[in-house]
Amino acid sequence: MSETGKSDTPMRGEAAWRAQRDAIASRNEQASRRARARRQAKDDEMAARRRADELRERAELAKLQA
Repeated sequence: MSETGKSDTPMRGEAAWRAQRDAIASRNEQASRRARARRQAKDDEMAARRRADELRERAELAKLQA
């Protein structure tokens, strides 16, 4: 055995299952964070485009009314 008290044998049974479950949960959380960030960036971009379009439309209407 090594000095840390852990052997070189792979985990088995419930310990292995828990380790896999935790690894999967971690990957899923990371993927969710990335997806949330992408959605937020896309929503921000669409809102900026919408504001620019509205400003352009208001400017055109102001020209027509003048």
